Amino acid sequence: MTRQSFSNLVLLAVAFASGAIPSVAQTETVIHSFQSTSVYDGISPLSGVVADKHGALYGTTPAGGRYHAGTVYKLAPPVVQGGAWKQNLLYSFTGGSDGGYPSGALVLGDGGRIYGTTQRGGGAESCGVVYELSPPTKSGSAWSETVLYSFCSTTGDGTDPVAGVISDSNGRLYGTTYKGGFHEAGNVFRLSPPAQHSGAWTNRVLYSFKSAIDGMLPSPGGLTLDETGALYGTLQYSEEDGVNAGSVFQLSHPSGGSGAWTESVLYAFSVPADGYGPIGAPVFDNSGVLYGATAEGGQYGAGNVFSLTPPAVQGGAWTEVVLYSFMGLGDGYIPDSGLVIDGTGALYGVTYNGGIQSCGGNDSGCGTAYKLSPPSTQGGAWTEETVHSFAGGSDGAYPAALLLLLGTTLYGTTTMGGTGNCQGPEGPIGCGTVFQITQ
Repeated sequence: MTRQSFSNLVLLAVAFASGAIPSVAQTETVIHSFQSTSVYDGISPLSGVVADKHGALYGTTPAGGRYHAGTVYKLAPPVVQGGAWKQNLLYSFTGGSDGGYPSGALVLGDGGRIYGTTQRGGGAESCGVVYELSPPTKSGSAWSETVLYSFCSTTGDGTDPVAGVISDSNGRLYGTTYKGGFHEAGNVFRLSPPAQHSGAWTNRVLYSFKSAIDGMLPSPGGLTLDETGALYGTLQYSEEDGVNAGSVFQLSHPSGGSGAWTESVLYAFSVPADGYGPIGAPVFDNSGVLYGATAEGGQYGAGNVFSLTPPAVQGGAWTEVVLYSFMGLGDGYIPDSGLVIDGTGALYGVTYNGGIQSCGGNDSGCGTAYKLSPPSTQGGAWTEETVHSFAGGSDGAYPAALLLLLGTTLYGTTTMGGTGNCQGPEGPIGCGTVFQITQ
């Protein structure tokens, strides 16, 4: 992504003029540091974590494991308060027919089953898979992996399903492919479970993007499903007035359950102040307003958080408002994930760079976790708080995945840092972490 340089004097003036609030008192704890020296651990997580009803966390790493092709892991909470979390490697991908290099979010299904995607592996063309992990029938035995679908299996199929999947109440899985499709611009797909447990899952391409016409390259952040069954997501490129700055789209299902799905561009980014490159799946509040972030652009070139309000009349235009423009200082730089929302309407996310800590030779900072609170009066300004500024080293660095909010505690991952001995071009960079932030 583009890294923009700013004069220290200009940034200082901006900081004093803004409504941003510096880091507030929060407690951040690293609950797992990934280790490259262990075949029972992954490295460099690109996805966040999901939780089961017992508070255990599950996630993926695109590298590491027994075959160096990525892992699915579980972190069980401590038995006693203040104790250590217990890591368990559930599956190591081989990079072959079972898939390889998972990077997207997981779905926890019935019976303890886990669903996800891999970027590579599967068939001869190695276009990626959707997989199911089933828990062992006997304690201590291995989990079993089943490939539900291998991409590049049919004409118009997508490739690189990097975003993972989401599920509906019928157990169907929805996801995107970053590339491929009938126009080589990415797909939205749906996998339906068999009528009988032993049958095959059925894949249907719901929509193939058409590049400059309606956008291309679905965001690695995945999809959002509303109560009507419509899907929402973001595209990294979508042409508007000659500018390929990305868009937010809606995919509506056909009436009666058959026929073609309809794609609508809710908003196409074209003005620098609006931001470039929306990232992550948009999130709804209780009134139907959508929220998201752009990784670049904005007033200071460091990314934005925006809202999209639905039209008052059917068929009207959605209204976009920039809620906050990052300055690239202690407030963060490059919001590189989607958002989560709490009961008060506050939004939480991460920035890949920025913060008050430097990362070795990187003056852009190690990244932040932030909170954006709605105004107390209608029409007022939203308030940004840095809930944690990552320090690199054992603390972790460069968060890039969606946060998980459980009660008042945030959970997430960093792509680097921690106590692992992964090496970069300029020396040790760590292998990534899982962290919690208690508010």
